[in-house]
Amino acid sequence: MTTILTVLFANVGSLLLFLFGVVAPLYLLLGAIGLTGFREVSRYDKYDSFYYRLNPLTKISLAVILTFVVAVTVWWIDAIIMIAILASYLTLKNGKRKLFIGGSLAFVAAVGLAWSIAVNTPYTLVELAFYHQCVTSIDQATFARLFTPLWNWPSYYEIIGYQPVLTLQSLLYGLQISTRTATVLIAALVVIMTSTPSSIMKTFGKIRVPIQIVFSLVVAMRTVPRIFDALDTAVNVQFMRGYGYKGRGPLKVLYLAGAALTSIIPAMAFLFRGARNTAISADTRAFRAFNTRTSITPVTFSRADYVIWGVLVGLVLLAVFANIYGFGRGIPYSAVGSSCGSSFTS
Repeated sequence: MTTILTVLFANVGSLLLFLFGVVAPLYLLLGAIGLTGFREVSRYDKYDSFYYRLNPLTKISLAVILTFVVAVTVWWIDAIIMIAILASYLTLKNGKRKLFIGGSLAFVAAVGLAWSIAVNTPYTLVELAFYHQCVTSIDQATFARLFTPLWNWPSYYEIIGYQPVLTLQSLLYGLQISTRTATVLIAALVVIMTSTPSSIMKTFGKIRVPIQIVFSLVVAMRTVPRIFDALDTAVNVQFMRGYGYKGRGPLKVLYLAGAALTSIIPAMAFLFRGARNTAISADTRAFRAFNTRTSITPVTFSRADYVIWGVLVGLVLLAVFANIYGFGRGIPYSAVGSSCGSSFTS
């Protein structure tokens, strides 16, 4: 009887943990942010503050250099940078609302990625990250000495790539890696929320980026908020027709997820019908009539741009000194050295 209860507890508990990793991030996103929140952080709203006065090239360079910096420094430096960028959201239009949405996205990205990395990362890579020992396999004695087990997965979970045991070190490893991704996400949203598609097109045109690539980026910037607009409209129509009328409290988010899922096809059909308007707009403006584009407003760099470029130089120096003094590459992505193999096994 005790054995049956133990097996039942292990299977039910594992199922709940699996559902947590799959459902919790989606639940948090739809419950805290909703489709309207995604729409707010994926489109440009006219405003006058520091970020809005920056040249788009400066903001794109900020996102790129931040990606490089967080990739080669330890997790707590990444976390400090992420908090600083989130605090700067207060300078945006509806800053408090944008701060809440950005913070929620960063939290969900950290939780979702941390869990996914924790359950799938081989123990040899975690050992290299925490103890700087390069090995190709770990026996039971070494595992018991180095790792703190939290949960034992049933054997059939290995089919989907789960490691046999969830450890405390694996969770910490996942959290430290997820701070990097969350920081890049928060920085990229700044570019989207504070730059118009036309300003990005003019800036890239000045630095001779192929017009085909620039046009694709501009269309993407204009399309993403429209996707959320169309989804939000389709979802609201379903609720107006009585879908989910029994949903109360936590169930409301599940009905919202179901409505969003069933709204994908009508939303995409609506967007495809609108693609004709984009083509007409491009033809009306004589797009690709000449090899170069002309513009009434010149692309210039202001004092604020030079301040940001100074910050970028400081971030690069920070990454260099962090690596020199042992605060860089705290979580390695691959093995380094002749004693490490090209792959890891659990």
